[in-house]
Amino acid sequence: MIGPSSRFVSLVCLCLWFFASMLVAEDVKLREEAVRLLERANQVSLPGTIPNYEQVVTFRVHYLDGTVKEGSYSRTGAGAAGYREEETFGDYHAISVRSGNRMSSTVGWGEPPELRELREQLPVLLGRFDQQDIIHSIEATNVLGRSAQCILFDSQFGSTLQHNQVCVDAETGTLLNWQLGETVENLDFFKVGNLWEPARITRSLHGALRMEIEQKISLNEGAVDPNIFTPPTSHWNKLFQCQTWRRAIAISTPQPSPGNLGTDTVDVIVTGMILESGKTDALKIQSSQRPDLDTEALATVSKWTFQPMMCNDKLATQGTDFVVHFQGR
Repeated sequence: MIGPSSRFVSLVCLCLWFFASMLVAEDVKLREEAVRLLERANQVSLPGTIPNYEQVVTFRVHYLDGTVKEGSYSRTGAGAAGYREEETFGDYHAISVRSGNRMSSTVGWGEPPELRELREQLPVLLGRFDQQDIIHSIEATNVLGRSAQCILFDSQFGSTLQHNQVCVDAETGTLLNWQLGETVENLDFFKVGNLWEPARITRSLHGALRMEIEQKISLNEGAVDPNIFTPPTSHWNKLFQCQTWRRAIAISTPQPSPGNLGTDTVDVIVTGMILESGKTDALKIQSSQRPDLDTEALATVSKWTFQPMMCNDKLATQGTDFVVHFQGR
């Protein structure tokens, strides 16, 4: 249930679930308040309204064997004129430049899945509820040292019921954390333009720390240095039709339940499309060390939903890779 929305939604979702042999209907007013809280979080943090900016990110990936690997990511944006991205992780180093309708990059496919995970978190994950979410309560509490309102809800995935929580700052409205099969915490929010973004982000999977992120975003005043649009050496080119662009943002991407064979994690990378409807399509295995998990990986991603890509302020289809984590399998 991660992804931005620009309108207030009032939905009556009559979801049936078994509890003490009784049918329970969701409270309409409670849902309206939960939706309002997430809409406010979108409004105060939703990226895409900053024309010229510089974003600098460092991150650490924690593996279950105790090793830690560091990386970096930077992006200089110039609105419709284009942008420059640079990312490093281990031996991998890539530079991408978009100027007008042409994209130049030092690499094509083959990007480490850790970098794809990173970009899903930047600059902040936002949320909305869909009809699979059943709101149970909104509680006033303290989260990460801030007064917060936490929404407790369940998500229905076929016959599986998952217990979740999302918390927003009572004062600023920013999204402090959410728990939906994984746990993401946003800390030390700073103001950039009229938006609030987190300086630190942590992501945990099944209770184990997976990623730590530190970011800075600053506005660029005046004209943008034209040298940022110089294509990198040894690059490839493609036409890019979007003058203004915002990538697809995850709404619901639950990972498979962990097995009982230890703590080792296997990643299966699925490639495919995110349609204008926000659903996935044309899925196939991009990379897998466990062919016996491929069918489950495809079935998992087929249920994921996204806020679709925006191209020239219109909904668009986006090709991308999806990372599915199997722990103890």
